[in-house]
Amino acid sequence: MRDISYNFGAIRDSILKLSTSELLKESKSKTLDSFMELIKKNPILYKQHLIFKNLQESKVFEKERLAERVLNQNIQLFVNEKWEKILSENKSLRRELLDDFHVEAKGDGKLFESINILIESVSRPGFNEFEKEQEAYEFIISHLTKPAVSESEKSKETTDSPKLIGDSWKFVTKIAISNFNERFKHLNEEEKKAFKILISDSDTKVNYLKALKQENIDLIDNKLKEEKNEKTIEIFNVFKSKINSIEEFNNPRIDEGIISCLELKGKLK
Repeated sequence: MRDISYNFGAIRDSILKLSTSELLKESKSKTLDSFMELIKKNPILYKQHLIFKNLQESKVFEKERLAERVLNQNIQLFVNEKWEKILSENKSLRRELLDDFHVEAKGDGKLFESINILIESVSRPGFNEFEKEQEAYEFIISHLTKPAVSESEKSKETTDSPKLIGDSWKFVTKIAISNFNERFKHLNEEEKKAFKILISDSDTKVNYLKALKQENIDLIDNKLKEEKNEKTIEIFNVFKSKINSIEEFNNPRIDEGIISCLELKGKLK
């Protein structure tokens, strides 16, 4: 098995384990709050958050072709990313939030390793470990089509696992509906919207970013009409300037622009 210490899934599990200890002592976890903020601001971490959450917590598919479609959609998120940059961001995440805290996957080490291999296969030029890639692909498809856990087993898992306190656990418990939502029901509304856009074609991304920029500018303009504080007005104008500076066409960092605008929109509302 490859070194899992810079695997996003293992890092996330270790962060949640550390956060659990903090939440059992206090009413909040600085580590978990910092993790969620970093996820929102960093496109590479955000994409990994989506794929690991999607594949680890996915509903069970009766038909293999549906599982393959979902897997391929998720891997598509990383086609334009660079493997070295992904590893660098994961190392920084571990160093910032875990320091010397031991990193390990809670129980899905093989799944996390398989996801990592597929991400590497589409993001590292010259990748040629085709046998490992095929094994990883088949393992994830098996995971997505395996029989559902029985209610009695779920109850035991709930009993064995300590509950987190407060609202910090919401990002892994929200459920929604509709045809798309049924396939990705474990994602919250913000994550579902981002996922659908990030796997879209370039024209769709450009149009969405244009609309999103205008929506943010309209929100800021409405707030400026009522705001009297000069410092706050200055901050809003800086936001407008940054929004207008985001390129829409021929922008290799368009995903970053979309995620940043989504985050800002959430704060402005």
